[in-house]
Amino acid sequence: MQAEQLEWGGLAMRGSIPTPLVAIVGTRTPTTEAAEAAFAVARVLAAAGVGVVSGLALGIDAAAHRGCLAGGGRTVAVLGHGLAAPVYPPQHREMAAIIAAHGALVSPFEDEVPVGRNTLLARNYWIAHLARAVWVVQTGMPGGALAAAAHARRQNIPVLTTVWPEAHWTPGCQSLLQHGAESVNLLTAAARLEQLATQKQPKAQGAFTL
Repeated sequence: MQAEQLEWGGLAMRGSIPTPLVAIVGTRTPTTEAAEAAFAVARVLAAAGVGVVSGLALGIDAAAHRGCLAGGGRTVAVLGHGLAAPVYPPQHREMAAIIAAHGALVSPFEDEVPVGRNTLLARNYWIAHLARAVWVVQTGMPGGALAAAAHARRQNIPVLTTVWPEAHWTPGCQSLLQHGAESVNLLTAAARLEQLATQKQPKAQGAFTL
């Protein structure tokens, strides 16, 4: 399938990007409670007409995509490789096809560019750029979700995070809070994200180079 180029930003796209979008991101190895929270919140947002953008990774990303689809919504996956390269992770090939039919697969790379550490890091800019708000559900130190949060801050996009009782997740959450992230819990996350998604807000459109 031929990728269509967006008119801004140079992104290649398969499908169509819904609006508004919020980003739901986090660790590839979440607790069961965190994965369930990402799924549940994404499903509620979908029912409210808010799409979800994430990175198609294992863990929180996958839960967010699935939750949005379960709620009848449209979700966007920002890939860490070109649209014609093998889907990464390979476990999500079927999910990628479903997302292309019910949202969009997007990539900032040439079609044949394979996945790599640098490309996975680079996609975090676009996850933030497409969103009205970024919820880092759960993350360790370091973590790709922290990079998405940093890109969001530079673009004046609100960042939210959730405090978990397990000590392993404390440093990541505290780092986000110290840099101005808003704390939400499992009862308030959906409503706050919907509010941020539907209100008008200025957004920096700075250039980004790989």
